[in-house]
Amino acid sequence: MNKTLITIGLVVSVTLLIFPFVLYYGNDLMIVTSDSMIPILKPNDLLIVQRTEIDKIMVGDIIVFNSHIEGIGIVAHRAIEKFDDNGKSAINTQGDNVDEADAWIVHEEDLIGKVEGNVSYIGILLVDPVRYTLVIIIIVTAISLLREITSEAKLQKNK
Repeated sequence: MNKTLITIGLVVSVTLLIFPFVLYYGNDLMIVTSDSMIPILKPNDLLIVQRTEIDKIMVGDIIVFNSHIEGIGIVAHRAIEKFDDNGKSAINTQGDNVDEADAWIVHEEDLIGKVEGNVSYIGILLVDPVRYTLVIIIIVTAISLLREITSEAKLQKNK
């Protein structure tokens, strides 16, 4: 197999896998998995999340938090109300594509951060099946490249 093609495959696969982490270093990256925030956020959008304290969140911000509900887990919804909940700062949230406010209240310990931006559809690169496929491609192409290099070295040694 052509060493150049193997190298290109390897470089492209590694780049696709790590570029979001390099590009947005210092932020948390998350992937939208539901349609609760359409039209602002769509499934497979990559979210750039800046960690922050609850006191810095404003009504209207899109925040990411742990709902602590099995089957739901991490959620990205809009802050619709801030209030004092028995001496603790709290936020009510709602998805833009949902008719009612969420059933939970977000406290400091639940908050992951504020969505600072999103990149449409790039999150697909980090979804498990795609990510695992890229890792397999990287491993296979790296092995192929090593075999190509070692066979060339053997041929040159035998000459």
